Amino acid sequence: MFAEGYIGIAGTIGVGKSTLTQDLANALNFEAILEEVDGNPYLEPFYGDMKQYGTMMQVWLLNHRFRQHREFVTRISLGKIRGVVQDRTIWEDTIFARMLNQHPDKIITDMDYNTYLDLFDNMVLRELVFPQILIYLDCSPETAIKRINSRGRLMESAVSLEYLRMLKENYDQFIGEMEQAGVRILRIKWETFQPVSEVVRMVHEYSLKPSSFTKWVRPLRRTPAMKAKALAIQEKAPA
Repeated sequence: MFAEGYIGIAGTIGVGKSTLTQDLANALNFEAILEEVDGNPYLEPFYGDMKQYGTMMQVWLLNHRFRQHREFVTRISLGKIRGVVQDRTIWEDTIFARMLNQHPDKIITDMDYNTYLDLFDNMVLRELVFPQILIYLDCSPETAIKRINSRGRLMESAVSLEYLRMLKENYDQFIGEMEQAGVRILRIKWETFQPVSEVVRMVHEYSLKPSSFTKWVRPLRRTPAMKAKALAIQEKAPA
């Protein structure tokens, strides 16, 4: 189901989600739900050694975002707040886990990835509350890395252009999956920042569009049989 008054802001690292989250929440008289970057004990070690800390960082993020999600959905339903604008929704957690699993260095192993997805199912899919609108800030990896470098966070200095390109591909895939599930997606080109008044106008316009939510499709598990089948197909493919 959807929660009226729940707006999510999606996009790759460095696109400018946090700034728009705060500005849009102020404009709508909603509450801003921001990522707690400083409170994540795994974030800095992860950028230093992704393979060692990748799985536990994803588990920490899922647990933290799930707690946030339940709290604000309850507050909206009880009428304690008008609504929220959230910087990166819980649904986006699977993007990073999938990307780290598909990485050539197997930052998250198939076994850890499947365990993570089972945990995601048990925590999240039992409480299906989707955003009324999911705003996707579409920005090239080249622009994103310039913004990352300009804000100068030491822990993000290891983020490469290749990593951002992989992340962008996974985000595009995720947005397509959400659209197929019937979630309202508001795509905004974010190569240059737009006035918040224009974003507010588009939000009001998209809020009137009908929604046709069907169901959330579970991310595909990686099993030994699937892996063997994929390798067999690769071996048969012409050089």
